[in-house]
This record gives sequence, C-alpha cells and structure tokens, in this order.
Amino acid sequence: MLTLSKYLDELKVLKGLKNDSQLAEHLHMSRAHVSQLRGGLHMGEVKCFEIAKLLNREPLELLSLNRAIRNQDKRLSNYWLEVHNKVVQNQFG
Repeated sequence: MLTLSKYLDELKVLKGLKNDSQLAEHLHMSRAHVSQLRGGLHMGEVKCFEIAKLLNREPLELLSLNRAIRNQDKRLSNYWLEVHNKVVQNQFG
C-alpha cells in the first residue's frame, strides 16, 4: 500500500517532534488526519507542497506520490508512481 508515512517520519525527525500529535500540530491538522495519511489517504496538494519545501525536496516528489495514491484508475496511478520514482532517482541517483 502506498502512503506518505516516509515523509511524515522524515519531517518528525527533522523538526525533533516526538510523536504524531506534535506532527499534526506542526502541520496544522488533526491527529486523526495524520493517522489517515499513514493509512493510505491522500492529502491536499498545497500540504504536499508545504511538506516538500520543509524537507527541502522537489515538490513533484510528494505531489506525484500523492497523485498515485489518489487515483482510482490503475493506469494513472502507475503513471504517477513512475514519475515519483524518476524524481527520486534524479535527486538521489
């Protein structure tokens, strides 16, 4: 299952946050919403952009993964996952 957990965890470490409650407060969202994101719910594009900037990442990295999670059509989901993988490879490869 695709989730944004990796990025949420990275942000917690970067900001020295101890738990998801502190993360939720930092991101101005509910603790329940953080749990939903960890469970595979997509987030708003503005929030993806904001988190990417906080992590000093290319926003397309998070936006494309978010689109892959969001899409019901497997072809589109796979397309966005390919975009995500290409962005990650370009940044770290």
